[in-house]
Amino acid sequence: MSLAAWQRASLPMLVLSVLAVAPRHGYGISQALVSAGLQPIKGAQLYPALVRLEDEGAIVAQWEQSESGPARKVYQLTESGHALHRDLLAQWNVFMAAAEAVGAGGGG
Repeated sequence: MSLAAWQRASLPMLVLSVLAVAPRHGYGISQALVSAGLQPIKGAQLYPALVRLEDEGAIVAQWEQSESGPARKVYQLTESGHALHRDLLAQWNVFMAAAEAVGAGGGG
């Protein structure tokens, strides 16, 4: 599986991880992921994920006026978003521990 495929599969967790640090607009989320060493995320992948997270109540969005251009939609975590983020990270850690155990010969 390619890095891009892993990114797509884990995009909700990655977005929540970025927003757990600070509220950001869509481009800022994308830039934070790239700064962390991930491949650029296309808007066609990011924005539907943001809509789903908003529909689930994990994030809220507000329009923020920009001094240098048009208003931007800024996303931030809700309390349930923080809980979902913790849950997804815990699931990811269990998965990674199991994958490492299999790789170390502990899977059988």
